[in-house]
Amino acid sequence: MEFDKKLVSKILDPIHGIIRLTEIEVKFIDDPLFQRLRTIKQNTFLYKVFPSAIHSRFEHSLGVMNIAYEVLKNLQLNSFRFTKKNNDTSDVFEAVDQIPESNVQELRLAALLHDIGHGPMSHQFDSFLPTNESFKKQLSQDFPELFKMIGNNAIEHEHISLIFVKTIYDNLCKEGKLTKKQQESINIDNVMMIIESKYLNKSINTTIAGKELDILPMLTSIISSCPIDADRMDYLQRDSYFSGVKCGIYDSNRLFMSIVPVIEDDKLYLAYTESCIDSIAEFINARSNLFSQVYYHKTNRAFSAMLDSICQAANNSKINPDKDIFKSYLPSNKEKTDYLKCIKSFYLTNSDSYFLSTLLPRILSNSEIKTKGKRILNNLKKREPWLKVYEAKIYSDNLDIKNGINKNFKKQLKKEMSEILEHIVEDIHYSIDIMTDNAFKDIEKTEIKLLTKNHLNKYSLNSFEKCGDKLDKHQSVKYFVRIFLDKKYKNIINDDILNEIEACKNKILNEYTKEI
Repeated sequence: MEFDKKLVSKILDPIHGIIRLTEIEVKFIDDPLFQRLRTIKQNTFLYKVFPSAIHSRFEHSLGVMNIAYEVLKNLQLNSFRFTKKNNDTSDVFEAVDQIPESNVQELRLAALLHDIGHGPMSHQFDSFLPTNESFKKQLSQDFPELFKMIGNNAIEHEHISLIFVKTIYDNLCKEGKLTKKQQESINIDNVMMIIESKYLNKSINTTIAGKELDILPMLTSIISSCPIDADRMDYLQRDSYFSGVKCGIYDSNRLFMSIVPVIEDDKLYLAYTESCIDSIAEFINARSNLFSQVYYHKTNRAFSAMLDSICQAANNSKINPDKDIFKSYLPSNKEKTDYLKCIKSFYLTNSDSYFLSTLLPRILSNSEIKTKGKRILNNLKKREPWLKVYEAKIYSDNLDIKNGINKNFKKQLKKEMSEILEHIVEDIHYSIDIMTDNAFKDIEKTEIKLLTKNHLNKYSLNSFEKCGDKLDKHQSVKYFVRIFLDKKYKNIINDDILNEIEACKNKILNEYTKEI
């Protein structure tokens, strides 16, 4: 692509080899808010099970950007190859090479910055995020479109990512680190829309080959979609490599060869050819295996359960009555204009290690259960995991790709198991850990298409959601149910209690059999 001429810097990566960068990307990477990702592990406690899994969200973000660009280049090449090979190509878009370089740069930046809002301990920090009401009160004037998109939903790390994307861009412009030409070469709102397609206008319109098209569906699908996207493609390879468990392997070249850009109702989409279904299944199986063998490893989940228990206690802390952890970083003269600064200060200060060793103990010291909480935290630091006292694995059969996780089943199971345990041990000393794996998670949201061929060798364009006849056999939904218990209380769980828990699980499973 012509854009290759802008790739003037490089970084060596063990997964992708040479990752090339533009001047604009280097300036975003050099910002402290991005550099802090070096201190946030990709998988919080996985290194306690697989010692080499100490890789961070920094290199993962670079990897996602690299894959996103590879996908775009292959879309261009495959459109030429597909139209030359097939007569019926009315749905295929042949002018990907004419997508403006500004939009290519926006895609790469979106891929690079998609995880920038992750706090310390990654997903497990999300429980500390302030309430929607508190956040809106402080920032709605600065980010009106963001809060219009959020509505009444809870604040998540993806929303912090959008705030940081805009913040870094504004700082680079203000400090003169981006030249005027560089500023004009990208639209930061487009970057934010590619990360979160519901943001702002929900479209990126550009004129290609004399026709105005919305390219947002294709760009968003490259980074985040079901069942395959650049994010998943990188973390499967990276987490498999650094854990040493070779089960996240898939044929990326086969996937790259099978993608084509398609046009429908003046919108561009990413599509897979029907011949790629076996490779898609291979990818789905690789992901499923990595979840069951690595992410859901009992010891890894035990440490996560311990942290969850501490976090629940910390959220009841007296240090922040309004449960806004960022306010502890406000300067003495509390002004609304300082709130964004204190968010930045919090994220720049709190690495994984600082959060565990300094902030969390400080929060617990103001908690009603500080002694119990600190003991659990010390056990976590000393690598003394809770015991797994119960485990059940539930596999759903005869599914179609639109069948997902039954949240009511999970909720009911956790509720009734808690009622059994709460009479014999305090809830801070145990955790009911229900992890799930849905091969086609969020399939109803994906905008990826499937090009299918009929008996007359003619292609038709279909949404993935409507291709159950070809994909249902690859669907799987799994529930991993475990109960972890502080070793101090191991003698209180006897066979009678375990039998009661098993009977509880079977009863609820029978009630939901037709739904899961």
